[in-house]
Amino acid sequence: MKRILFALVIGLLFLALLPAQEKPDPAAEMMKNLQTVEKIAAVPARLQAGFASINARDLMTLMTFLSHDVLEGREVASPGHDIAAGYARSLFALWGLKPGGDVPNAAPAAFGSDPGRPAPGPERGFLQEFAMKEALETTAAAVLESGRGAAGVARAFTPDVDFVFSSLLPLELSAPVVFAGYGIREKAAGYDDLAGIDVRDKAVMILSEAPGKDDPASPFRKQELKDRYFPAMPARRGGGADFAKAAELFRRGALAVLVVKDSIAAGDIHAELLARMEVRDDKPLLPDDRKKLLIPGSQGMPWEGRAVVRVSREMADAILEGSGETVEGLRRKIAARYRPHSLALSSTRLRLSNQVRYRLVKSANVVAWIEGSDPQLNDEALVIGAHLDHLGRRGDYIFNGAEDNASGACSVLAMARALALNPEKPRRSVVFCLWTGEEAGLLGSRWYVQHPLFPMAKTVAYVNLDMVARPWDEKGLQRMMRMLRISADELLKKITPANFLPLSLSEGSPDLRDALQAANRHVGFDILYRETPSRMDRMSGGSDHAPFAWAGRPWAFFITGMSDVYHTPGDSMDKFDGATMEKVSRLVYLAAFLLADK
Repeated sequence: MKRILFALVIGLLFLALLPAQEKPDPAAEMMKNLQTVEKIAAVPARLQAGFASINARDLMTLMTFLSHDVLEGREVASPGHDIAAGYARSLFALWGLKPGGDVPNAAPAAFGSDPGRPAPGPERGFLQEFAMKEALETTAAAVLESGRGAAGVARAFTPDVDFVFSSLLPLELSAPVVFAGYGIREKAAGYDDLAGIDVRDKAVMILSEAPGKDDPASPFRKQELKDRYFPAMPARRGGGADFAKAAELFRRGALAVLVVKDSIAAGDIHAELLARMEVRDDKPLLPDDRKKLLIPGSQGMPWEGRAVVRVSREMADAILEGSGETVEGLRRKIAARYRPHSLALSSTRLRLSNQVRYRLVKSANVVAWIEGSDPQLNDEALVIGAHLDHLGRRGDYIFNGAEDNASGACSVLAMARALALNPEKPRRSVVFCLWTGEEAGLLGSRWYVQHPLFPMAKTVAYVNLDMVARPWDEKGLQRMMRMLRISADELLKKITPANFLPLSLSEGSPDLRDALQAANRHVGFDILYRETPSRMDRMSGGSDHAPFAWAGRPWAFFITGMSDVYHTPGDSMDKFDGATMEKVSRLVYLAAFLLADK
């Protein structure tokens, strides 16, 4: 199972790094975005003090504490996370950074104080605390109502047997059902499942992927559509063609989207459900007791708060029964001529509900900043962040999270100290953030974007560090390229695997890319740049840059090599020597200074 997870994670990462617009030769397009450095230039004298302060020894010292067993995996809203946050707060204060967290409530006046002298206003602290709702128990239900009047019947379906619906939000809806084929509107294929069908206030059932996956004559097998609807690897959280199709249906007023597998060659939803329960000798028995959290009243990310239900073929056929059709029959009709076969299912309604029991908990981001040197520009800020939390403890197993993400948090701390030590400061302010709740749904970064230290309009960019401790090797790169059906030979001629750095950043941000390229001339990574839509319409990546992207701010996302210890108790600091963290931290320090000083 570990090998499978490793392969999936690596493939997903590099799928996100391919150009957004597919070309006839994706390898050639990729090579155009590669930066190599033949001769490393000397660091400018004005940046040398901060640059030299970043070193592998100090980074490993920081990681020793943050990944220690005493913190029990730094799970959000746990004593271990509170200790980690307190440690970071004390370091920021020691190094002389300004606190950027909450303004505490004013303390009552001391007895005997001078009533004629106004008390000083409270100052900010380093912690940005906020409340979260923890879902302790969720109960989903789906009932199909068919027929009219006295002849009507109701059939209840079983969650995690007949359907899969995961949500932390309560729900009660009842809606008529329509079948909308694959839910696709694609001019390039001359195909529109939604033409002539009203999905507003309906539960819309669609097939996954697209018609004709295994038919060379299918219009969806053309290269520009094939990679969209039949990707080499499944999409990450919130991504993929089915997500895009569901999002379009919701924009058109659908109340729920039911997704049924186009083909069950690899098993119906039951195969996935059974795989979760499989007991294997090569993986430990760990209870899945991670906290399930959300921010009360907060606007969710685009993939949240929507009733997207994956249903079995059996349940789908029951929904279609009154029409005299079956899923397989409709699939074949569509594939026969690649023409839509959508239909309204009269006298058929679906009742969908989700009951949730909550309790309140709280956690905190750690926020510190250094004021810019230019009085005309220091009200603008660059934000650098990494998540501090990890998966916590399950039974006797502690998920120390050295790579994920003590490495990124230590890099942020090292850069904060470097900029504090450097005699010259950039013209704009720089904010350093350690987020809580990334593993629970990017909660800390989402809270900050809604309650920023500097307004989002004054935030020039966000730089995210998530897992920056592990270098790539040739075996991993070869495996990744095979997954993407691209030869690694050309790439390996140009790079050294241990010196390779894939880097995603928002498109249309020339200042950000220029700063990164200029900084790299002093560090010397082999960087592969992949520009993606600034609002992440294709959801490139599931880390803390996403809330900034959805707020329309430029962003860059640093992540290095990964291994089969990802999200396991084996992610401990003895796997690393600090060299990769040092190099990444120095690169970001230089790029951040150049960007904030522009």
